[in-house]
Amino acid sequence: MRVIIPTLIGLAALAAASAQAAPVSTNPHHHSKWHETPTQNVRKSQQYDHLVSTNSSFRAFRMRKECGPIRDAELRANCLGSFSAYEPR
Repeated sequence: MRVIIPTLIGLAALAAASAQAAPVSTNPHHHSKWHETPTQNVRKSQQYDHLVSTNSSFRAFRMRKECGPIRDAELRANCLGSFSAYEPR
């Protein structure tokens, strides 16, 4: 129960940030993410970094999602190691 509540709060915060409206595209061929403002992108990145560093369940989920499909042992180890790499804030 102690892990579930912070995980749900973190996922809700991430979902809320992801649901913010982006400018409407006049060109239907462009992906809507390309119209995300730099400020929105930075905010989402900071939320992601915060969740990865403070929520072990979210971190484990992202590690499985991002590194799980990698079959090469060395590349997979590098992917998993990247979650411990220093990122300036």
